[in-house]
Amino acid sequence: MENQKNSFNNFFKDFLNQEQQKAISPKNGVLLVHAGAGSGKTRVITSRIASLIINHSVDPESILALTFTNKAAKEMKERVKNFLQENTKLPYVGTFHSYCLRLLKSSKYFSKSNFSFSLIDEDDQNKIIKGLIQKHNLDKKITAKQVLSFISKIKNETHNPETSSAFLLANNIFQELYHMYEKEKSISNCLDFDDLLIKSYRLFEENPEFKAEFQQKIRHILVDEYQDTNQIQHLILKTMCLNKASENGDFAIDSLCAVGDEDQSIYSWRGATVSNMLNFKKDFKNTVSITLEQNYRSVQPILDTANSVIQNNKYRNIKNLWSDKQANDRIRVIQCASGYQEGQAISLFLKELTSITNDFNTSNAILYRSHFQSRAIEEALIRFSIPYKIIGGIQFYDRQEIKDIIAYLRLILNPFDRLAFLRIINTPTRGLGPKFEEDYLNQWDEQPFLNFKEIAQNFIENNQLTKNKLDQLKSFLEIFNDLSDQDKASNIITQIISRTNYFSYLDQNFEKEDSQSKKDNIKELINSAIFFEKNNSSFSVKEFLEEISLLQELINSNNSNNTQVYLMTFHAAKGLEFDNVMISGVEEGILPSSHSTYIHESLEEERRLMYVGITRARERLLISYTMHRTIYGQISNQKPSRFINELPDIYIKKDDCSKWPYDNFKYYFQNWINNKKYNYNFDQSYTIDSVVNKPSTSSWMIKQKVEHKVFGIGTIEKIENNALNTYLTIKFNNAIKKIDAKFLKSI
Repeated sequence: MENQKNSFNNFFKDFLNQEQQKAISPKNGVLLVHAGAGSGKTRVITSRIASLIINHSVDPESILALTFTNKAAKEMKERVKNFLQENTKLPYVGTFHSYCLRLLKSSKYFSKSNFSFSLIDEDDQNKIIKGLIQKHNLDKKITAKQVLSFISKIKNETHNPETSSAFLLANNIFQELYHMYEKEKSISNCLDFDDLLIKSYRLFEENPEFKAEFQQKIRHILVDEYQDTNQIQHLILKTMCLNKASENGDFAIDSLCAVGDEDQSIYSWRGATVSNMLNFKKDFKNTVSITLEQNYRSVQPILDTANSVIQNNKYRNIKNLWSDKQANDRIRVIQCASGYQEGQAISLFLKELTSITNDFNTSNAILYRSHFQSRAIEEALIRFSIPYKIIGGIQFYDRQEIKDIIAYLRLILNPFDRLAFLRIINTPTRGLGPKFEEDYLNQWDEQPFLNFKEIAQNFIENNQLTKNKLDQLKSFLEIFNDLSDQDKASNIITQIISRTNYFSYLDQNFEKEDSQSKKDNIKELINSAIFFEKNNSSFSVKEFLEEISLLQELINSNNSNNTQVYLMTFHAAKGLEFDNVMISGVEEGILPSSHSTYIHESLEEERRLMYVGITRARERLLISYTMHRTIYGQISNQKPSRFINELPDIYIKKDDCSKWPYDNFKYYFQNWINNKKYNYNFDQSYTIDSVVNKPSTSSWMIKQKVEHKVFGIGTIEKIENNALNTYLTIKFNNAIKKIDAKFLKSI
């Protein structure tokens, strides 16, 4: 025991700074720890648990530590365990929901009146709501996801959902469905995950004996990531710790320690409210505030940049991050001509970084506000053979909505494509279910030389379907009227979206944010087609699908290598850190997003996203924005984000790279990475959608033999150049193909 104490106290003295020690050493009292990014908050909370057990002889079973993910809870348990001797009891460390479930299951006060209960998951909830919607013929008015989102929102707002602002402002349909949903659960004696919090709160408030027993047993409470708590979680904490939570009563346990950072509060869309931290002192008397400002992650210029941006927020407690890691020239901001040039610039930076450092293990990340932004970046990475991995999302051409639209294109190109047919016959939903699909395929097996239209015509002529199914099948066939694989892909995609009402289908089947994200992805698919068409007038559906196939082929070959860079949104990046971070698309309407521009609280959250992005970087930070973007086929003039103007000029170098060719970028990044001073006078004009890697034709000749991984060996018959690539028309044994030169090898 003495060895354990000596070991911990040596750690306390040697590895914790003065402010961290202030948060760890007291046994009793209320502590609010404002832990800046990279300041060691997990170290503080786990060390405090260990200190209570080792130095203050606190019974581990009287300690409760709450966090937000099972992953975080597991990490905290392991760290606490490392401080303690083997076989020492561990305190409870878990999520709010898991602890509330434990309380309800074990409490005689709850089970006495409710007997046993079942916990239902999201699928169960969905089934209940869908059944209610169908029963009351509301299918065309509302979706299950909309209702579930509404129910979760009002339950996270307060312990009494029917008094929440969302409930009072909702239309009658939502209110009625809420009541019917609650009745269905009650009949089955079931609770959903949000009920765990509400029922636990009421258990504390309505059962003084239960509350007294809890406060007698649990004497020390610690909460991690407090900026991510919602209103009901804050109420639960108050009623756990105070004699009368609703009346701001006296503190009833020995200690409470809440750790968080309001500057990283970025989850308002799922109920989190930054006000819980800002109002903490009002709700808990005699709170001692401790601010952790020393950062152990980033070099100082990156922290100075983050401080400069976040100080423009009003709703925060002031802190200034600092570090012992001094450095110069670690942040660059570049203005690109277009999203395509931006993707190529980022790729070139990564190429030079790997080449100069000769280190493939360096961690790198590209951050963006929305998933649709990844498409141009992914294509650039693929063309430069840079292996990547998307965190919290999937590769652009593997996304559900993109595969749906591509399946329509595939069926236009190849009317015998059964996989494409099966994907879209009920997308959007047409009521042509599994039995129809089975019958359809059976007929297709019997008559394999007929295409999908001819098989459908057989069904129609033989009157094999009910009137409703017959009408739906005819409507499906009408989608393909006058559509040819020789037409431009951008026009065809637009027609498909219109004729299928695909955007309405997304609105009806996905929550608002998910639906908008999927629409943005489809618009980006159209942008991709338009870009290729601009550079090749004969670029049709056929060539577009071939281009996508070649890109996917390169993705698969790149995946065999080690990941060189991670792609993710700002939300997915929270809690992570990387040596080099690239923040793309820092433009008005993107970051901050267009819907947040005129709402002060939303704008502050967007600024917090920027702050989170900046503070992910350890060594270097590259920020980029564009002058123009192609949005739904139209070239849009873009404005730099207001956050660009909030960056401190003293720590960063801003460069207009919009007219630079390939060699200039290479020279620029080489000098930056090598910490060399530079004197550039770049002035070469390019069009809006030009990119940095202008091809050279010197290595290709007519009649030259080349090799392709899929098509084999062929002969060059024609060479075409544009601002992006060289396209070669190749004669293979069985076909003539036009292929991007990057996919070919000279032999």
